[in-house]
Amino acid sequence: MAGHAPLETGDPEQVGPYRILGRLGAGGMGRVYLARSPGGRNVAVKVVREELADDVAFRRRFAREVAAARQVTGYFTAAVIDAATDADPPWLATAYVPGPSLGQAITEHGAWPEQPVLALGAALAEALESLRAQGIEHRDLKPPNVLLADDGPRIIDFGISRAVDDTQLTLTDAVVGTPGYIPPEVLLGRRAGPAGDVFALGAVLVYAASGKGPFSGGAAHFVNYRAVHEAPDLTGVPDRVARLAARCLDKDPDRRPTAAQLVGELAKPAALRPGASIASGWLPQAVAAEISRVRDTSWPDPPSGTVPLRPASAPSPDDTEPGPPADVPRTSLATVALGPERKAGKRPRRAARTALIGLASAAALALLITIGVVLRGGDGDGTEAAGKDSAPGRMTLDEEWSYDEPPIDAPVIADGRVYFTDRGGALHAVDARSGHQDWSYKGLDEARYPSTFGRAVYVTNLDSWTLHSVDPADGTKRWAFRAEDKKGDPLGGFSPLAAMGDTVYVASYYLESDTVLHALDARTGRERWHRDFGSGLSKALTVADGVIYVGASEHQQPYLYALSAGNGKQRWRIKAGERRGNASFVIAHGDTVYFSVRYGDRMYAADTASGKVRWSARSDLENAEWVYAAAADGVVYATTTEDGSDTGQGRAYAFDSDSGKRLWEHSTEGNISHPVLEDGTLYISDSGTLRALSPSTGEPRGQAPLATQPTAFAVSGDHVYFNSSDEKLRAARITLTPAKD
Repeated sequence: MAGHAPLETGDPEQVGPYRILGRLGAGGMGRVYLARSPGGRNVAVKVVREELADDVAFRRRFAREVAAARQVTGYFTAAVIDAATDADPPWLATAYVPGPSLGQAITEHGAWPEQPVLALGAALAEALESLRAQGIEHRDLKPPNVLLADDGPRIIDFGISRAVDDTQLTLTDAVVGTPGYIPPEVLLGRRAGPAGDVFALGAVLVYAASGKGPFSGGAAHFVNYRAVHEAPDLTGVPDRVARLAARCLDKDPDRRPTAAQLVGELAKPAALRPGASIASGWLPQAVAAEISRVRDTSWPDPPSGTVPLRPASAPSPDDTEPGPPADVPRTSLATVALGPERKAGKRPRRAARTALIGLASAAALALLITIGVVLRGGDGDGTEAAGKDSAPGRMTLDEEWSYDEPPIDAPVIADGRVYFTDRGGALHAVDARSGHQDWSYKGLDEARYPSTFGRAVYVTNLDSWTLHSVDPADGTKRWAFRAEDKKGDPLGGFSPLAAMGDTVYVASYYLESDTVLHALDARTGRERWHRDFGSGLSKALTVADGVIYVGASEHQQPYLYALSAGNGKQRWRIKAGERRGNASFVIAHGDTVYFSVRYGDRMYAADTASGKVRWSARSDLENAEWVYAAAADGVVYATTTEDGSDTGQGRAYAFDSDSGKRLWEHSTEGNISHPVLEDGTLYISDSGTLRALSPSTGEPRGQAPLATQPTAFAVSGDHVYFNSSDEKLRAARITLTPAKD
């Protein structure tokens, strides 16, 4: 259950002063190794993933979080004992805990009785209080982040998880954390604070006492919905633990006990004290036996003649980088073979990964064409980030399945499904792993703008001017909303929607006149309030922290409004440039809202509290139109085209969110897409080609064609879902291979 695995090819033999013994596991930050200090002490060394190490913003945040974590001295935390945040790659060393995680223990040996759970709660509460004293919030307390030692549990990854999670936020307002352990206030768009960790503690105690979480069962969206709207399931939880957990899981953070209060309450009933041992009986017998086995393991001596990881900027002549086999040429040309088509409705076997890397012979290429669709990837687009002259990497796509209808808008990936609309007026739900159709919602004249929120999928029927809420379980209609004027006539089509809490927000319009912003109950579709803008309300809107941001044109002049999400009342409005037009995009991230105006040449960053413009940025393109943006971890990514042209040039930019300083730019051939930040890589598409860029430098990491037409695509993990040239939805696995310097 617990222990280490042997080293593999490419693993370091030494990191800093620590000699590597074996693998302990992997997480969101990178690989974790068992290592030996110069003094003979076992430590856990975490080496940051390459894509995160390349991110300047991540390094800055990582260094700050490590510095704070090193100040924590709580007994029930795994101390950070060493780190090199400026190394390449960065790493940190923590105290090694010779025991399984709580998640492993419950999986292997089952739920715990009341007394061990109370002892666990006392220790974890003490650990959270020590974190709070240093101003640290864990934000991802869960069973895998609780390690079990003979003298008590240890919380790991405190504070550090924030450096990783905040780096991975995208335009979709991603929520940081693990479903079932995320507090309701975070799911509703508010900041958690220390009370959020107490909520997670309550969920951990329920898991330890029952073997399941208090909101578990089903897809992530369903779990999150229950965490916000339903009482926790405490079935099978001993009474004393149930009462304690229920208080920690209160929907109102102000009513939850503090960690300090929990420590006081649990001091007497909990048998565990600092310095206790297995003999004290705080652990179930089977778990105690496992910990004893791991503790008493005799670890091997580290190999001799090892060399430490060195910064890439100053390699040792003796250092060698593991490379591809000798028969694979090192070239930036990637030829991608998409396998034979698979019909929806059948669950196909996973496609064999047959990407052909390098230059293919004419005969081999012809054979590939006869058995499937062949896409050829180039060696970058010939445009490097400013100041960079290194060769781009290589991208290969291995098709896994296809589906006989193509998406008209970018697909939405949620709950293990791909949701998309087609030209025939249907909303489809397809299994993301197999391509099997789960259901299809038909009968719409023009289905557009699919989205998911809470326990529903939403789609707009533009021709009949209705917004539909669909049950994701079986594709049945829950409700349909039709915007009408005072005479009962339909107002027109709808914008893409925004959502927060139990409310969805959507703009209706009729030839850009009689435009109205609606707030609808997400459960029933009933209108809670609306605000009439007369004319000129844009389709670009977003909601965050209880505020709706939306563009509106008045007397042909563009404005940005900030409205209360509760009643639609105006908080502020600002004029958005001098040119005529309306908002082309609006996004909110942190304390800043970013927006631009159609046919305007600038993007703006404004303070969310006051509306005061902090900075603006101008594109290098003549007659540029800013069309899309995303923000994450101190950086804003934006794309522009020449007056919205499908054939003109495009640009992708990265700006420092505080100052507006341009960090890099990247040129494209036109028809540029929205930027998508996923797993440490920035993806864009132009003229049907998917391009992967470094978020920190803009350097190309590879490219591959998706279609010969404008591409509707989505990236989730290491997969891309897109409309191909032969009018199908295709799913392919992305492999990025760094170029050798």
